[in-house]
Amino acid sequence: MNGQLVFINRANELSDYSVRVPKIYQYEVDSNLTVLEDLGDHSLIDEKNFYQQEGLVHSSLKLLNQMHQARHVDLHSTFWMGLESHSKKFSKIFCNDFLGLDMFDGYKDLYVDMRPQIMDQQWTNCHFDFERRNIHLLDNGDLALIDFQDMCFGPIGIDLAGILIDHYIPCKIDILKRYCISFSELSIYDLSPEDIFSATLWGGLQRNLRIMGTLTALYLQFNRSFRMNDLPQIALNTAIISKELNQLSLANFLNDNVSQALEDKLTYL
Repeated sequence: MNGQLVFINRANELSDYSVRVPKIYQYEVDSNLTVLEDLGDHSLIDEKNFYQQEGLVHSSLKLLNQMHQARHVDLHSTFWMGLESHSKKFSKIFCNDFLGLDMFDGYKDLYVDMRPQIMDQQWTNCHFDFERRNIHLLDNGDLALIDFQDMCFGPIGIDLAGILIDHYIPCKIDILKRYCISFSELSIYDLSPEDIFSATLWGGLQRNLRIMGTLTALYLQFNRSFRMNDLPQIALNTAIISKELNQLSLANFLNDNVSQALEDKLTYL
């Protein structure tokens, strides 16, 4: 199935379960033409002090819960295949190739801990990039979801981390715990606040290690430097997550080695 039909089918499937997505006015497979509703340009990335706006955060979590309830045809479940390679982007591309840093002893043990913590979570519909830039605030106050064509069947913590552990805002553990309680109360899954919190932390750790490697690879291969300035905050948040998960060697490595090396490197970009 081509990408156009995947997008159209996902949009219809989500809409059937009351997930607000762009309306499809017309599509022509032969010409690869799709005419979509214009949702405007007010994504949640433009909302300042997002985590202090409890109404918006709760609406985002409700949107995620609605997405979890949708029924999809041919939703692949290959997330596990890339689990280790995604995370190794951090050690190979970000640390070794970009920063010139040798990994700390025992780094491989991180995967021993991470794999069961990710794989044993509740699995569900996974947007894979459920972050503020992909959620639009409409004039009537509703939230609409975009960029869902790459949905997969994956761990619940990946999307929870996407919305609750931001790449652009410092991670505050007390705030994170509060919203994990909120999601536990509204979720279709019978998960305790502690389950949600743990899933979000491990999902955030995997997601952040992957994205640090991915952004660096885009810079090294294509000289795309426009998001490299996001890396210090992502690294700092990853250290906070690592400490909360008792991955102290990783937290110390990020704070003591990566932070300064990254600051020096970005100075000359």
